[in-house]
Amino acid sequence: MIPSLNNKTLFATWGRFPGLRHGSQPRSRAPFLVSIRHFFSGAAVAALVAALACAGAYADESSKPVKAVATTTLLAGFVEEVGGRLVDVRALVPPGVDVHSFQTTPQDSIVMSQARLVVSNGAGLDDFLGSVIRGAAGPDAVHVVASDELPAASALDRSRLQGSGHTLEQHVTGPPDPHYWQNPLYVIHYVERIRDGLIQADGANADAYRVNAERFVQELRLLDQEISAILEAVPPKRRHLVTYHDAFGHFGARYGWKVSGLVSSDAADVTPATIITIMGQVQDQGLPAVFAEPQFRSQVMEQAAQDMGVQVGTIYSDALDRNVATYVEMMRFNAKSLVEHLR
Repeated sequence: MIPSLNNKTLFATWGRFPGLRHGSQPRSRAPFLVSIRHFFSGAAVAALVAALACAGAYADESSKPVKAVATTTLLAGFVEEVGGRLVDVRALVPPGVDVHSFQTTPQDSIVMSQARLVVSNGAGLDDFLGSVIRGAAGPDAVHVVASDELPAASALDRSRLQGSGHTLEQHVTGPPDPHYWQNPLYVIHYVERIRDGLIQADGANADAYRVNAERFVQELRLLDQEISAILEAVPPKRRHLVTYHDAFGHFGARYGWKVSGLVSSDAADVTPATIITIMGQVQDQGLPAVFAEPQFRSQVMEQAAQDMGVQVGTIYSDALDRNVATYVEMMRFNAKSLVEHLR
């Protein structure tokens, strides 16, 4: 509240200027006007600061960032893109850790209980966390399953599977590929579902979430075009991505590549004989490289590749690290790595 100017205050102010004392004539009006202006300005600033302090002290929960939990760092990144400073998001699976081998802790349940938004991938990737989410999330928390309503990999592009060494029946009856984000256009679906979840949890900021989502969607469309342009440098006969981890089916379908993988989960059951077999196939097809994620590289693979004159390139599916800290960086890195090793 701006202090009132009572007589005592006025006389105190008046007395600061000798030229304005009783019985004397002012030499100039300027000092008086400047000082009065400064007095009111200072009082107004003080009142504004006090008002803001009071507002912060009595702010309700709705003015605080929306607490959100995502199962992976990639999903947490998508939440940050849509929510910006309006959200405080944490990933359950830390950066660089494979989601297939992750185990939750009691602290994760505490964090989950405080969240207003929970985002999981679904399609088998993080379904094992379902019991934790159901048991720990609050009754009013909004749960978004980002991949819901997207087609399974087995039904995505059957023509791509012809001649790939796998039967159609194997792909149709097998588990779906949950790594939808390997197609940037599918990430648009993720972003829209996260946007809607945030609006449901925090309707007061709906407009901000819509604006942020649209901005990121445009970035994803440009990323998709950029990847297509980068991959043009690879000769068509070499557009075969052979990976240790079978996580790139959606990538292959989007960009017209053949994709083969050793295992569909955490690679725990891969034997040296399996690796040697796939290396031999790569050598027979004249491919100069196979690819592995950093967490799946092994001495057996490196040695087999060296013996057969095949390189092992790096590629990322979902575990980010300090080399690729965001989804967009990851996708650019993958495209450039393919070109570097296969052109």
